[in-house]
Amino acid sequence: MQRRPSLRGPGGAGFTIIELMLTILLGAILMAVAVPSFRTMIAANRLTTQANDLVSAINYARSESISHNSTVTFCRVNLEASLNCSGSSGAWQFWVVRNTAGVLRRGNVNLFGGAIALESTLTNDSVVFTSDGLARTGGALITDRTFTVCADNIDKDNIRTVTIGAGSRISTARDTGGC
Repeated sequence: MQRRPSLRGPGGAGFTIIELMLTILLGAILMAVAVPSFRTMIAANRLTTQANDLVSAINYARSESISHNSTVTFCRVNLEASLNCSGSSGAWQFWVVRNTAGVLRRGNVNLFGGAIALESTLTNDSVVFTSDGLARTGGALITDRTFTVCADNIDKDNIRTVTIGAGSRISTARDTGGC
């Protein structure tokens, strides 16, 4: 009796074209399910990062006012190299922490190509921390002013609200809505 040659080759090892195509099909289905979830996760992490950067800058301004027993301002600026606050409300892209001597720290809001927006309810987009560490805007103590970091490319939890409340306490919350 003569032995028939194997379809898989001399040792019977390897993959058939059917097995290979099924594996590729399964991989494509998994990728189609995973990629949108991964994009949402990246966008949510970007929102959280921007909110945390904002909280860090506010805390830095407050800390500097207390430690140097002086007035420190955290505000929006129009250009990255600006030394003075913008003096009006608008969309945030650049900010500075400054005292009477000059700029202590500057930063920017990474907008990720327009995917993220940042706005505040502060008077003239400026908050002043006095030597007691309390926040004021427009000369009055802050009781409830917010910064809103928003992304349109997420279906839910697309807003991070950073609130400066009574006693200059900072809190962060997630929300869903339109930008």
